[in-house]
Amino acid sequence: MAQIAGRGLALVSAGLLSQGANPDYHQVFWLAAALATAALIAVAVAVPAPRTRTGGRTDWLGAAGLALLLVLLLLPISQGHTWGWTSPRTLALFGGAVVTAVLWVVVERRVRDPLVDMKMFVHRPVLFTNVAGLLVGFAMFAQFIGVSYLVQTPSEIAGYGFGASVLRASVVYLLPSALISLVAAQLGGVLVRRIGARLTLAAGAVFGVVGFAWLTLAHDTAASVILAGMVVGVAVSFGYAAMPALIVAGVPHHQTGIANGINSISRSTGSAIGSAVVTSLLASKTLDNLPAGIPALPAESQYTLSFALAGMAFLLVIGVAMVGLAIRRRSPSPATGTPAPSDDSKATPAPSSDGEATTARTGATV
Repeated sequence: MAQIAGRGLALVSAGLLSQGANPDYHQVFWLAAALATAALIAVAVAVPAPRTRTGGRTDWLGAAGLALLLVLLLLPISQGHTWGWTSPRTLALFGGAVVTAVLWVVVERRVRDPLVDMKMFVHRPVLFTNVAGLLVGFAMFAQFIGVSYLVQTPSEIAGYGFGASVLRASVVYLLPSALISLVAAQLGGVLVRRIGARLTLAAGAVFGVVGFAWLTLAHDTAASVILAGMVVGVAVSFGYAAMPALIVAGVPHHQTGIANGINSISRSTGSAIGSAVVTSLLASKTLDNLPAGIPALPAESQYTLSFALAGMAFLLVIGVAMVGLAIRRRSPSPATGTPAPSDDSKATPAPSSDGEATTARTGATV
């Protein structure tokens, strides 16, 4: 719930800070830095220290390796259209990303307290949920960036778009998706209890496919863009409600924190990849014969392609959920060795809407 509400406030704040005769996007980042600092202080002051200390050290090498891997991967994705996809620089960065990924896995397998526990990462319930998280994160940011750029495009010049300001794009076209997510999150929790987390994830992905199909085929009116975005918002809420419940139901209770942390990294990675891919697609094909002084504008077909890719991501989420459900029904329970119930909601209570899940088995919130 808090994460979704924060998303809505961020949209409005970014729009307000970008208004005026001389808008400065740097203010948005300064606000984010100030809020992060305030959150850090609040945690230090208000969050009580645990009574028992588990020990362990921060895996600085693993964190640095993951950061380097993402830079080497995302930079050529976002700049490949400019450098050339077969240019030495692009190929070298992709090759460096592969080498870094291998080295990072080797390091994480040998470090005593790794940033990402590789044994947990390949644990089947966690692996399937992480794939779903990566795809949902990809689709969510594809919608966010695609709609943001689309609605700000001046229709009198490009032949599409609505010429919206940053504030109007945030409040009119993106905020409704965040608001409907607040309501859908409550329904997602109910569905997790009633039909199970995997079916809830699949149901959310169906909404995602419908929403992006709508955006792909009909993004020529403001009503279509807003309503389709709201459908996608429902899909994201259902996904965020289901994934923590899947993890809690699929791993031993003492590993739920680790598994949820890995899933959070997967969602963030998917969001970063989605941002880079959509930005690259929009920049790879621009309109010709624009008036002098007008910056390059993406061809409308690039938005269609971006929304279609995001819809395919949700289509893959349906497949992941169904395969996971089939495997779950055939696999023994990790705790008892008996066949696991087909309804994974019975193993864990419904999670909150911002991706947290509370389980009576551990008495802890992850």
